[in-house]
Amino acid sequence: MDIKKAVVLITSAGSQIGSTLAYHFTSLGATVVLCDVNNPQLKQTYQLCSEVSDNVFQFTIHDHSLSSIQDLFGFMDSTVKRSPDVLINALTAEAMPHIFDQQASALFTQRLSLMAATMFSFGQATAERMRQEKKNGVIVNVISHPEYQDLSGFDNATSMVAGFTQSWARELTPFNIRVGGVVPALEHDDAHWAEVQDELIRNTEYIVSNDYFSGRVMAA
Repeated sequence: MDIKKAVVLITSAGSQIGSTLAYHFTSLGATVVLCDVNNPQLKQTYQLCSEVSDNVFQFTIHDHSLSSIQDLFGFMDSTVKRSPDVLINALTAEAMPHIFDQQASALFTQRLSLMAATMFSFGQATAERMRQEKKNGVIVNVISHPEYQDLSGFDNATSMVAGFTQSWARELTPFNIRVGGVVPALEHDDAHWAEVQDELIRNTEYIVSNDYFSGRVMAA
């Protein structure tokens, strides 16, 4: 896919990973649409990207429900005049409780279900729109972590991304929609996290650009 001609939708654009991805694809010349439920951080990302391109749009969603995503698509139809060619599901893996924690079950279920619901809702809605319009679209699920000292959530998040990526690729290949995933490798130290972050971005760009990549997860 030619990134300069693509409309790239980035979720959780106010997060660290979302903001970094947004700035990168804006710098590559794509038309970038930023969305998030966190308005102040979303505005910061928008201002940053607007410094390098006029083809940047922002939309605050109320939640990750289908109706909110449809409102987002309505906004894109009226402003960008196009639906997404690329969906980058930017996810933040929160630390998971230890098995002996007193409230482990409720907290584990809450955090894992929120990540799954967010990833699935955006993936489903965007894939359906791509299928309706017969687009050769791309969906990339990318995970990062807010506190890199505690990586207890990565195993679960990585497994989830791998499962969604592989199953979606099987379902969407007949419609010429590719699906990929990018996750950080667990074996790294804090001193090298900046390099890992850069590798996450490069791998995401590679998946979008490579018309033959689908159904696999890359580790940075």
